Amino acid sequence: MEHIELISLTIFAGIFSQILAYKLRLPAIVPLLVIGVALGQSHILDPHALGAGLHTIVQLGVAIILFEGGLSLKVRQFKEAPLIIRNLVSVGVLITWLLSAGAAYLFIPALHDASGFKIALLFGALITVSGPTVIMPLLKIVKPVKKIASVLKWEGILIDPIGALLAVVLLTFINTSTSAYDSIVRAFLTSLSIGLVFGGTAALMLNRLLQTDDLIPEEMRNLLVLTTVFVVFAVSNWIQTETGILSVTVAGFALGILGPRGLKEIESFKGQLTTLMVSILFILLAARLDLAAIWNLQESGLLVLLSVLFIIRPLNVFVSGYKSRLSLREKIFLSWMAPRGIVAAAVASLFAEILAKTPEFAHQASLIESLTFLIIGGTVFFQGATARFVGKLLKVIEPDPNGVVIIGANLPARYMAKSLKGLGIDVMLLDSNSSLIAKAKKENIPAEVANAISQETIDEFEIAGFGKLLALTPNEKINILACQLWAHEFGKNNVFRVGVHEEEYRPSEHTKLSGEGRLVFPARVTQEWLQYHLGSSWDVHTKELKTKGEVQTIQRSVSDEEIYPLALIHNSKFAFYMAGMDLAEGRTLLYLKKTGGKKNTRKREQTKEEALADTCDEPIQE
Repeated sequence: MEHIELISLTIFAGIFSQILAYKLRLPAIVPLLVIGVALGQSHILDPHALGAGLHTIVQLGVAIILFEGGLSLKVRQFKEAPLIIRNLVSVGVLITWLLSAGAAYLFIPALHDASGFKIALLFGALITVSGPTVIMPLLKIVKPVKKIASVLKWEGILIDPIGALLAVVLLTFINTSTSAYDSIVRAFLTSLSIGLVFGGTAALMLNRLLQTDDLIPEEMRNLLVLTTVFVVFAVSNWIQTETGILSVTVAGFALGILGPRGLKEIESFKGQLTTLMVSILFILLAARLDLAAIWNLQESGLLVLLSVLFIIRPLNVFVSGYKSRLSLREKIFLSWMAPRGIVAAAVASLFAEILAKTPEFAHQASLIESLTFLIIGGTVFFQGATARFVGKLLKVIEPDPNGVVIIGANLPARYMAKSLKGLGIDVMLLDSNSSLIAKAKKENIPAEVANAISQETIDEFEIAGFGKLLALTPNEKINILACQLWAHEFGKNNVFRVGVHEEEYRPSEHTKLSGEGRLVFPARVTQEWLQYHLGSSWDVHTKELKTKGEVQTIQRSVSDEEIYPLALIHNSKFAFYMAGMDLAEGRTLLYLKKTGGKKNTRKREQTKEEALADTCDEPIQE
């Protein structure tokens, strides 16, 4: 197979795997690993045909991945994280690193010498990472309680760059430790200094360039960052071998701290590029994987895997969670959720190639890759496949999440949020208008400034505890698009929207677009109508329907348009009201009712002014 055909097949297989993972709600590593191994074992894809080009692709790919990892590590996030998360990514990293290294050294006979001990230390550092690309899809499938989901999410986000940085620094030390004993420290400090100086200087230079108005065209900013990453990586390696990976990691971390203008766009671009590189790398690495070498680890490899699963991870969680508010069952479940991912695989393969060129480590270098892939496969497939079962057994799975995400923070959205909150239902308002979000927070409504139709917002949103979405902006297109985008998270039967105008086109079941959101509330109750009438001539009420007589009275009031139903609650289950929905005893009804007389004249005037402000200062989210 020609190089161009091989690369084209690799890219296609990688992107297809990513799409398959998205559709099946699986960690991307699962289809990437399965398809990559299948292509390699069937000899359809032979990465070795690339020759030295494979090493170049791996190097540049890892450079992008580590730069993006450094960029995503925010000091503020670490400081704001709860104690257990800070412990997991500090003390916990040390526990995982040292004990995993000890297990590899103890159980793998080929590592029973001085060089083997260094290999074991490097292996221990590599498997400290988990990563959001593995954890986030699992959380959506397993749906643990909010407290656990939050810990796992932030551990994955923070530990990826920390673990990678630890591994890079350790590789630098191991590579220089092959020198004479009296020069080890000097050589290590030289390599470390080159990485820190080049990375820091590159970040300062980029920050200055990006902060200078009209110097770099908008469309060239991302490409400038990418070019700088490659140049820093190459020049660092040219000055001293294998210092480039440390330089780019430091550059990403420093640039994230400096926070130049347009950092969000840079992070988004690098995130997309990282997804592409991860797809290419993992297909190639999985295709060239030596399954026989993994199999030959036999009982020794199995003992390392079991140690990681049943001793090291639980010890990590229980030490890190000491004096935390987590229950015993929650700690046990956290102990069972630590799948390793793509960063560990890519970096392990690169390190194996680097060390294979060093005479001292040449005969043991391949063990790093074999052991790392064994841990990845064991944790992803074993823990991932059993996580929901274990969660149910421990009773830490969210029982059909009832919370509601409301898109929009205008007056009707805030009224709806307060009403639902009063019934004990979790709510969260999302809006790109900071003034509306400020109003919501003053009214003690959970709210965040966010672009609800941005995939980045959807990916980062902590969905645990929320099971429905209501789009309630004054823009019909935004409402439909929000429902379509969030339908993947909640399911198309759990995304709803309120009509904007009474004459709005209402498609039939046959003509409406997939996931465009189910229209709720009576036809007259539109966003426009709510904006004008809520709090002035109409107010929100609740009523528990205890008898058939009460139900019949309410039904007559609905027919006469004296009241408008909004939602029904039954046995803690919540449902928005839709045309034709039955009212029955034993349910609590949330509804709109007309207020009496001139009682609210002044309030109505204020509300109309507020309505105008709410409508005028709400931008179309783009």
